[in-house]
Amino acid sequence: MKKFLLFLVFAFSLCFGQSSNLPMKNADFSAFLMNYETPFHGTISNAETVIKLRIEKVQNNSGRPEQYFVSGYSEVEEGNRTNFSGEIIFTQKYNVKDLPDEMLVFGDFVLKELNSGEHSGVFTGKIRIQSPKVITKTSRAGVTCRGKWKNYSGNLDYDVWWANFVPKDISKVVFK
Repeated sequence: MKKFLLFLVFAFSLCFGQSSNLPMKNADFSAFLMNYETPFHGTISNAETVIKLRIEKVQNNSGRPEQYFVSGYSEVEEGNRTNFSGEIIFTQKYNVKDLPDEMLVFGDFVLKELNSGEHSGVFTGKIRIQSPKVITKTSRAGVTCRGKWKNYSGNLDYDVWWANFVPKDISKVVFK
């Protein structure tokens, strides 16, 4: 019985203890995710082929404020454009050391391209947003995504990243 009660206390503390790491319920990251109607730029594949990714629509899940449904397109090289839809779920929030008015928000994304064929697939990975703690209409944020793209056939699997800035070394950008 003691073990069972201890287990319940532990489970209860985990459930409610983690919620403080989630983004604020009143924070709306939609404008940051849409990058103010500008595509994100990055690379895909070992050859560092340029990729543009634009999120055109964002809908926040009112029942789960950390979940966003998104749609848009990816473009690899000029003219190879594919629409996608998917979700972004924010999982953790931290204060930024030496910048008391800013926060880091981390999450996961899954973006499924809608076309078929060898060059269509699924993006999965991590997202990181560094933004002001108080978000206004004029707020700006650094948004970085890093992960994998795998085609539906399963024979192509590439590292991918995109951001609204050009990191000097993407391997040094911290993701949680």
